[in-house]
Amino acid sequence: MKRAILAVLLIACCSVLHADDVSARFLWEQANARMAAARTPEDYLLAARCYNQLIGDGVRNGPLFFNLGTALLLAGDGENAAAAFRRAERYMGCTPEIRMNLRQSLAAQPGQPDAELPWDHVVFFWHYDEPLRVRTWIALSGWLLLWSGLLLRRITCPKVEHTLQAPTPRVRAERLRSFANSFLFFGAFLLIVFASSAGFSLLQEQMDDRAWSERTLVSKPLTPEQTP
Repeated sequence: MKRAILAVLLIACCSVLHADDVSARFLWEQANARMAAARTPEDYLLAARCYNQLIGDGVRNGPLFFNLGTALLLAGDGENAAAAFRRAERYMGCTPEIRMNLRQSLAAQPGQPDAELPWDHVVFFWHYDEPLRVRTWIALSGWLLLWSGLLLRRITCPKVEHTLQAPTPRVRAERLRSFANSFLFFGAFLLIVFASSAGFSLLQEQMDDRAWSERTLVSKPLTPEQTP
């Protein structure tokens, strides 16, 4: 029963392919059909190979990597399943479903019973909880805040005549400079944290993309302790 739940978690997801890509859409539906009908590790491996063919054809999205990881997990290929779930994280963020299946795929690997998520998922939670596109937009927002603060400091630069003769404009300028300093601090913080996070994810994705074709998908029966 649990296998069936895992297998169809994202089969009924929203469309992930362009309507004019007929061959890719056909392959996606074929893979989903094989996934739904699978009962043995070999059946799940066939579904995984269909999903993997879409990746070879250039399709990249979270549901595709999630379904591929789930098929590989149920086929008993924990190593490749974990790699697929990590790629799904970059497109979808670390959802509860990805978190659960990633733990299962780590536990399915030799020598890792009852595996927990890696420590960096806790320490650098913002890097994994949010998808790459969201972190990129946050980094751009930080960049805008940073330059807004710099501009505001520029136009509120204190002047001698304001200090000596016009206390009211001086108070207003000090308030604006306080806002400018806040913009500078939060803008620099968001830019540094999320730009570095997004850049690292892009580098990881490029490395995985280049090496993905070298992976060999396999199937093997799961032990009772490894069964999802």
